[in-house]
Amino acid sequence: MSLRHALLALLAARPMTGYDLAKQFDVSVAYVWHAPHSQIYPELRKLEASGLVSAEATPRGTLATKRTYSITSEGVAELERWVAELAPTPPERDAAHLKATYFEFGSFGNARRQFEAHLSHHRRQQLKWETHVAQLEKRDTDLLRRRLAIAPEAEHEAIVAYKVHVYRGLVERARVEVEWAREGLALVDRLEAAGKD
Repeated sequence: MSLRHALLALLAARPMTGYDLAKQFDVSVAYVWHAPHSQIYPELRKLEASGLVSAEATPRGTLATKRTYSITSEGVAELERWVAELAPTPPERDAAHLKATYFEFGSFGNARRQFEAHLSHHRRQQLKWETHVAQLEKRDTDLLRRRLAIAPEAEHEAIVAYKVHVYRGLVERARVEVEWAREGLALVDRLEAAGKD
């Protein structure tokens, strides 16, 4: 259900074509909710069938048309209902941590390679999210500028602050994973050294 609400939130900033939505999704929502583009178009059709968005066909070139989607008042009401609802805490599912639990079935070299890959991935994520936080704080993303342009001035601080808070949380999560991987590498070194004694 979260994909539909993410799309509604994007359309609350401005009407967009499916193509525009997919591009905007990649530079905003995808940071916290992954969905392939192939899921976006069917979800838009479901939203339209439910009356949560409306679509207007406009010419694209001389022979084709494109559909521009807008959120309806029913869509805004659904977005407000969803935001008010408490999200259930998902059960823990972490493939990297699960695998690390059983590294004794592999070599020290394998464990080291796995921790190094984890470290590298989460360093990249940390940098990406730190960059996004800086952009949000400067109010320097296209979607945020558009949302602020249509929102009452009194709401601007909250609009920015909530987004910054989310991405700072992702930065902290990445830092924890980086530190965990570093500790894992140190553990492999100690275990390997102890095995050679």
